[in-house]
Amino acid sequence: MPHAPNTNRWTPVPDQGTLDLLKAKQYTALAVWLCMLRDATLHQTWETSRSIATLCTETNLSRQTIVNAENYLVEKGFIRPLGGGGTSRKKITFAITPIPNFGKPNETPESKDSKPIGNW
Repeated sequence: MPHAPNTNRWTPVPDQGTLDLLKAKQYTALAVWLCMLRDATLHQTWETSRSIATLCTETNLSRQTIVNAENYLVEKGFIRPLGGGGTSRKKITFAITPIPNFGKPNETPESKDSKPIGNW
């Protein structure tokens, strides 16, 4: 069964990543990461170019808090900058670490004869 188009009614969130951010008490980083994931899945890609102003509006966080959260997410490997920012006056594009097996069927050796089960 092909991957259903995302209508942005839900966003896949890796459990381990969420738990790691919660254990580190990085609640603002979690909020920013969720907004980035939502944008990336909406566009069906693992990249996002959300401006800081847009993230401020969506999360109700300050500009500096957004920048600190993005820096933390980059440091911990949740996202990585692809381009923009600095003196270019362009929005920074981030690549989000893909969720393993998102939209692909699980293949287990004992279930070869049964229908493939996809992770949504």
